Amino acid sequence: MPLVILLIRPLIPEGDKLIEIGVSILLTLAGSFLVWQLAIVIVGRIQKWVGRAAGQTEGGEQRAHTLGQIFRNLAAVLIVSGALIHILDLLGWDVKPLLAGAGILGVALGFGAQTLVRDVIAGFFILSENQFSVGDLIEINGNAATVEDLTVRCTRLRDFNGFVHFVPNGEMKIVTNRSRGWNRIAVDAPIAAEANIDRALAVCRTVVAGLNADPAWKDRMLEPIDLWGIDSLINNDVLVRMVIRARPGADGPQSARELKRRLMLALAEAGVGTRTTREIFVSPLPVSARESAAPAVRRAA
Repeated sequence: MPLVILLIRPLIPEGDKLIEIGVSILLTLAGSFLVWQLAIVIVGRIQKWVGRAAGQTEGGEQRAHTLGQIFRNLAAVLIVSGALIHILDLLGWDVKPLLAGAGILGVALGFGAQTLVRDVIAGFFILSENQFSVGDLIEINGNAATVEDLTVRCTRLRDFNGFVHFVPNGEMKIVTNRSRGWNRIAVDAPIAAEANIDRALAVCRTVVAGLNADPAWKDRMLEPIDLWGIDSLINNDVLVRMVIRARPGADGPQSARELKRRLMLALAEAGVGTRTTREIFVSPLPVSARESAAPAVRRAA
């Protein structure tokens, strides 16, 4: 019985202090509620600012909502923890061991969940820095895929084959975003080495000028197609390079396909070869190889 009284006594203050403590607790709860409301207003303004900065896009709205949810949860944990510790202190509890235990528990959880903490921190910076968003085409470790979902822990991707990949944010070392600003596509026309190079360049220049002046295609490109000229010599072929600069998406690849189609037709019409003939050399087998192959031939016969 004395042990029970000893355990209960710190929880129940003396009668003359009960009203004072009750008022202090009410003031603490009221102050915590006001701080929570202020935090909601501040987080809401931050969320709207992030949404306006990202534009009226699906990825921007989702990023703003995710960041707002993170800040709201963080504010709720801090406010509730602070209010609870202050109330326990008002009731006469020694909160120093509680704080020390919470610190030790936090360190233990930090060591035990290092991967989770790393993923969450990386996801927070991905969202706050707007490295990529939903709908962007990104490349991770040489593999390109479209972002379907983005959270603070992992990113869901879908590749060209339709396969879905779940990548923890902390595992992304180098990410290439192919959906920002503009893309540049190189179109190489292989011209046979024995062909008339000046005539081939003139044909390419005519095709490029015609595509740049076509109203159906010039609006899809950010600037006119640039004819760089002879770029390299590979396997007796002369590569003539043309460069397209377009917005991310289908405009660049479609313009490149149309340019290739017109180039093939124009070069064929002008009689400019686009492929060299490949000679097949047949070398005789060594004597030892012929002798080892002869029994197999006789058995097959």
